[in-house]
Amino acid sequence: MRIPVPATADVSDLAGGDVAMDARIRAMWRGARVAGPAFTVETPPGEHPAVKQALEEAAFGDVIVIDGGAFVGRALWGDRMSLQAQERGIAGVVIDGAVRDVAQVAELAFPLFAITSVPTAPHTDLDGELGGTITCGGRRVEPGDLVVGDDDGVVVIPRLVAADVLRRITKNP
Repeated sequence: MRIPVPATADVSDLAGGDVAMDARIRAMWRGARVAGPAFTVETPPGEHPAVKQALEEAAFGDVIVIDGGAFVGRALWGDRMSLQAQERGIAGVVIDGAVRDVAQVAELAFPLFAITSVPTAPHTDLDGELGGTITCGGRRVEPGDLVVGDDDGVVVIPRLVAADVLRRITKNP
């Protein structure tokens, strides 16, 4: 099930602030919007195996959130993975690291948030971990936390209070 995408500013206000990822995590194309439960990934800098595995295991409506160690020397995501994610119903991707193929991802209108873009492909040597507690954009993220992103940035609401925040947003549009 898809979650309606509220404005990150509204979510932050209703959650009492201090829920935003660092400002360096930005939408990779203007107008990108995402909301959904976090599917977490931790990967060694520039490494791809766990990211690819997350694409296979994430559920419809999930937001894949990747702790790439803020490494921007190699892209962890691009247009082909965006197309596959879109076909699987993945709501979007947030990466503490770099991506590539930004123009093609924008054409797909796939919500993608990251630090920056680089043309360099990832390594395929080291595995990471799926489904654990990670840090992305300076924010602790646990599986199932509510992740909301738009042009203002990305916010993370702990899953235990996410339903209440969403309920209050729909009462106070």
